[in-house]
Amino acid sequence: MERVAVRIWVPDRPGVLGAVATRIGGIRGNVVGLEVLEREGGVAVDELMVELPEPGMVDEMCVQIRLIDGAGVEEVRPVGPDEEERGLKVMSAALAILETANSAAALSALMGYAGELFELEWATLVDLQSGTHLQSVGEVPTVPWLSAFAEGARADGAEGCTDRSGVLAEDLEAAGSTLYVGREVPFRRRERREVEMLARVTDRVWAALEPGPAVHPRW
Repeated sequence: MERVAVRIWVPDRPGVLGAVATRIGGIRGNVVGLEVLEREGGVAVDELMVELPEPGMVDEMCVQIRLIDGAGVEEVRPVGPDEEERGLKVMSAALAILETANSAAALSALMGYAGELFELEWATLVDLQSGTHLQSVGEVPTVPWLSAFAEGARADGAEGCTDRSGVLAEDLEAAGSTLYVGREVPFRRRERREVEMLARVTDRVWAALEPGPAVHPRW
């Protein structure tokens, strides 16, 4: 048996998810979980947890889903048999950040958990005053590029994310830094909110562990 997470987009109307489940069931697959990531403009982006009876059936499953009018597959990734539901993983990450021993550890925990939860290709914390990287993972864009992205995101008013982008920016006001994260797959509304909440938790922990003058937000 193979267990995978399948991110799909479908028309946001009654019966479509049932049709998806029927198509997957037709190849002896079983939908064992569902998370709604975004509903906007008549389109829903959902993530299904699917158990397939045999390895190597992902392509066949994707073909079946795409046979439904207006449906598409954005991403498929393998999932471990004991992997927790996404909401629990986000709560566990927030709790772990709350339990860090010092402000530096809180920032490091945010970087680590964000990378794991959202399968990031890169992440960086940039100091707001000096414009330097405080911590970085992966091949991070230059600070001028990041600053330009932030300006565009503010203009879009899209919760720190330009439309359909795989890049996010979240300010940590107390810590005087901005978290930038990136990946190839676009961030959806629920994921943007999750990154925002983890950043806010981290900033509160930072302020409690290392109080100091607040930095005025840029967002």
